[in-house]
Amino acid sequence: MESDGDARAYVALSEHPRLADLAAIAQDAMRRAAEDRRSEAQPEPTEKLAAERSLTREEAATPFGNALDVLARGPTNSTERTLARALAGHVLELWPEASDDEDLRASHILWLATHTWFDATRFVDQALGDRADRVWDAFAKHIRRHDEGMLAALGRPEALVATIALASSRSANASRLAGLLATEARDPMIATLLRRASDRSAVHSLVGEWAHSPRGWFATASLGMTGVSLVMNVARAVLRVAFAYRKPAEVTLSEDGGVRVRWRIELLGRTLRDRDVVVPRSALARATRDVRYPRLALYAALFALALGSYIGFTAFVDGFRAGSPSVVAAGLAIVAAGFGLDLALSSIASGARGRCTVVFVPRRGTPLCVGSVDIAAADAVLTRLSRG
Repeated sequence: MESDGDARAYVALSEHPRLADLAAIAQDAMRRAAEDRRSEAQPEPTEKLAAERSLTREEAATPFGNALDVLARGPTNSTERTLARALAGHVLELWPEASDDEDLRASHILWLATHTWFDATRFVDQALGDRADRVWDAFAKHIRRHDEGMLAALGRPEALVATIALASSRSANASRLAGLLATEARDPMIATLLRRASDRSAVHSLVGEWAHSPRGWFATASLGMTGVSLVMNVARAVLRVAFAYRKPAEVTLSEDGGVRVRWRIELLGRTLRDRDVVVPRSALARATRDVRYPRLALYAALFALALGSYIGFTAFVDGFRAGSPSVVAAGLAIVAAGFGLDLALSSIASGARGRCTVVFVPRRGTPLCVGSVDIAAADAVLTRLSRG
């Protein structure tokens, strides 16, 4: 297959002793072509740069053809076209860590992929690794600009190339962007391509921990004021550390849009309880996830109330030097500590790790909650559910 040949050519170039020089020469040739919007090869600048780097034609030989020949005159057969794509992929590795020209560089990549054989789009993830997200973001912006009519009609082929690249990528960010654009795009071809790719590669499962239904403000305040929140959180921490208490859970989407939630309770490595619940699509009322820092405002208000009450009551006790009210002041301090601990464990710690809680509410029965779920994966699953 062609994609297999591209991968082999990319690896072969990775092992080439003059790869740095070949990539630099290819970068110069690709930049000139993109800036001038010329798909014809320009041999003179390529040969001049090769001479400056003391790179001979013999040294530019590869199992897929001669790289200098491909850069100077363009590829003439399928093997050389494979080499051209591999060279473009290695040029991507020269993409700077941070740049103010992200959109311009992405536009150059798309123009080259559309009008020449130097197509680097299939190597974005492989060449850039963690830096690939910036390219996918720029591709998505290009597609949106086309969809909003901000590009000339001739820009549609480039938007389609960006669409195919996003749809073909296996990265989480590219899949997330493809899912979002599938619901936003007004261009029917782009929407169809992204929707089909999203359906094929969408996240069909979530992994996290079983959680109880989110408490309302009254229950949260009551548990905090009575000190129960503090006791529960301390007990939960002791169980996790000392007894390996775990509640792993998994959510799986069925083809008909139903939800299957499986979870178990483990203690000291042994399963104490195992549950498996299936909610058909017709029986699912709604599915939501909490915000990045759930109930942050409520907890902050309650913590401030408890802390303020403690300070005020302490001053009152000091003023009247009564015996028993000091116990009440200590109780208020415990309440404040309980609110603070509950806030840190349930909101701040989870949100800082990019985690959230997903809640599936059936039309009848108890809501099913899975916490410590990756936010991007949760959004992908919820997007798929929203499309039925």
